[in-house]
Amino acid sequence: MKHFTVIELGDNESPMIGTIDNVTDNKIGKKFFIERLLKALGEHFDSHVELPEIPDLFTGSPYEDFLVNIDGLEYEIRILETWIY
Repeated sequence: MKHFTVIELGDNESPMIGTIDNVTDNKIGKKFFIERLLKALGEHFDSHVELPEIPDLFTGSPYEDFLVNIDGLEYEIRILETWIY
């Protein structure tokens, strides 16, 4: 099980999108992660978001970056593995 913090790169004013906890490395866990990520991005940008394919978050890399297109503008998003105690 992993936990991820999502931030918008290049936004120095309010980069934090949210933290998604309790993500399991199976089909159901990944499905719920995508649903929660879409909700967090939609609230952050106050817009409907279409996600590209998300990289595999269980490869051992500490973070993954990807681009989202919102209202014709591209934004770089980072999914960063985090820990909750």
